[in-house]
Amino acid sequence: MKPLNRTLMIKLLLLLPFIIVIQSYAESGRPSSQKLNKKTWKFPQKDTLFLETMGSTKVFISDSNSGQIEISLQHMAKPDEHFELNENQTSVIIKEDILNYDSRRPTQTYFEEWIWIINVPDGTYIKCDGSSGDFEVKNFNGFFKADYGLGRFVFDNVNGNIEMSLAQLYAQIHDSKGSFNLNSAGGSIRATGLTITGNSSFSSGMGSIKISLDRAPEADLYLSSSFSKAQVRFNGHPVIGYFEFIAMADEGRIISPFKFDKEETFLDDIKNYNTSSDFGKKDDYNRKSFIRGDNKPKITLKTVTGTAQLTR
Repeated sequence: MKPLNRTLMIKLLLLLPFIIVIQSYAESGRPSSQKLNKKTWKFPQKDTLFLETMGSTKVFISDSNSGQIEISLQHMAKPDEHFELNENQTSVIIKEDILNYDSRRPTQTYFEEWIWIINVPDGTYIKCDGSSGDFEVKNFNGFFKADYGLGRFVFDNVNGNIEMSLAQLYAQIHDSKGSFNLNSAGGSIRATGLTITGNSSFSSGMGSIKISLDRAPEADLYLSSSFSKAQVRFNGHPVIGYFEFIAMADEGRIISPFKFDKEETFLDDIKNYNTSSDFGKKDDYNRKSFIRGDNKPKITLKTVTGTAQLTR
């Protein structure tokens, strides 16, 4: 079993004290005395758009009918919140920054009134990173990559590649097609109407993963939730391929509507560390598998103490 990415776990532990703080500031409302500023830019088509956001910034991304990159910013001006927007021959770069940063003030309380609206032509590579963010991506055809501490992401009618690595990820994917690689220490991942055309992976340490397919996968699909549910629903579409389920013996659950061709027990690394002496130790895991029709694609469902489940 793949170990949980240590960097993601560290990010999650650092973010936990601030999660409640985010909600308390969200309830405070918009200051009525401040003026909403609006700015717009247009750029010719570029290969890449880089975006670095901080705090509570909201980002809306969709396709562009003009063939240009169109950017709009709506924000409440504050003296300590700043941004830079630049272009070069191949890229547009947007970067938010905090001037005179106060470490006693949680980062999530910054950029509460910032909204980026970005329209890009088909085939654009979008690379996003930062401390936290709130994204909605709709009618997008290209490559989207994000590396954040904490984030909420909604994808609707996306065609291409999505690659994400977060400590705390809340992701929803609807009616989308392509290759998906999402990795998180916590949070939840939900997908409906999903079409897998390239090798895809969904992993979470403490969060649940539920994938509902629009048709049978055309490439390998891997789901792993260490302590919660990893579920794939075929919705009546043909169940064809090599299916493998892995769970800790006597701890995790494996649920399948089909009889297994092979069952075995093997040793894998301990995932629940009680003391430092547990590092390097092994635990018993169950592996169960079956083949229907063909041995491709490979569908893998893994868990430690949660549930690995296949639904017709």
